[in-house]
Amino acid sequence: MERNHVAAIGITMIILGSIALVAFWNPAPAPDVRIGYLSKDIHQLALRVALENGYFEREGIVVELVQYGNGAQEMDGFAGGQIDMGYLGVAPALTKRLNQDIMITILAAANLEGSAIMVLKSEFDAGHVTSISDLFGKGVYQPGPSTVQNFLLRLALNQSGLSYDDIIPRSTTSISTMADSLTPEDPAFIAWEPFNALAEYQNKAVPLVLSGDIWPRHPCCVVAAENTFISNHPDIVEEVVQIHQEASDWIVTHPTEAIAIAIDWLEMDETPVTTAFNRVIFDYNVNVTGIEMYLNFLISQDLIINVPSSISQFLDGFINSTYIEDPLLCC
Repeated sequence: MERNHVAAIGITMIILGSIALVAFWNPAPAPDVRIGYLSKDIHQLALRVALENGYFEREGIVVELVQYGNGAQEMDGFAGGQIDMGYLGVAPALTKRLNQDIMITILAAANLEGSAIMVLKSEFDAGHVTSISDLFGKGVYQPGPSTVQNFLLRLALNQSGLSYDDIIPRSTTSISTMADSLTPEDPAFIAWEPFNALAEYQNKAVPLVLSGDIWPRHPCCVVAAENTFISNHPDIVEEVVQIHQEASDWIVTHPTEAIAIAIDWLEMDETPVTTAFNRVIFDYNVNVTGIEMYLNFLISQDLIINVPSSISQFLDGFINSTYIEDPLLCC
């Protein structure tokens, strides 16, 4: 019996050694492109659809995915050489491109709308907080100063006759815990989908205002690439953008199947995922006018340190939509 046990151990060691040897001599292929994205952000569903539908594999592109908590962190990923391309919000892309000289270019849009200011359900039901003006002097959770959500919160406050100084900003990068952090003193948060729909589904919070009501069809997430990578690998950049366009079109024409992919990816029930899906407009066309409005607002709020001398000239270099408009002209 003991002899058999020793033999079994020996066979196991041989098998494990063989596996390790095979892995050594046959390493995983190096990625053609490293793509950043935000954790469980339904705005960036096109990336997941492209993976699930095998678009990258079909084109022979090896992709490495890198996950971030928010767009500001992803911009730091660009700066640190961690990623070559990425899905992120336009506000952090603008802010960190100018303030920290992180050289990226926007190539396509990922979505429009898809955020909301949410309020603690018990405070809403009691009539204590039923409008933006009721947030005066109260704490509001938001994912950071260089985010689209922070921009939308400032815009909503301005529209209600308040300023950012009239609330108590509670900054957190943990979007998934915002709903659980709400109290009568800190009754609201702003986040991207699906976290708003999930909080509503769980009866923790209700929408105070959807971002589409703050600014209809506002730009949100974009697809960007690091400038050196664009120069050195224009063919890969073109293919990735075209795959993004194909995946976005597929989402629009196959909503049921797209929601099923989102349910699996987000690991949430069908109801909140469907609610979130219906609050997002999946559109790859870049809204240059909207991005210019973002930039002017960020400047007016003193969030841009290095203000460009010419807004239009800066945006002409910062946005390159030729990959979407005519891929044959981009390279």
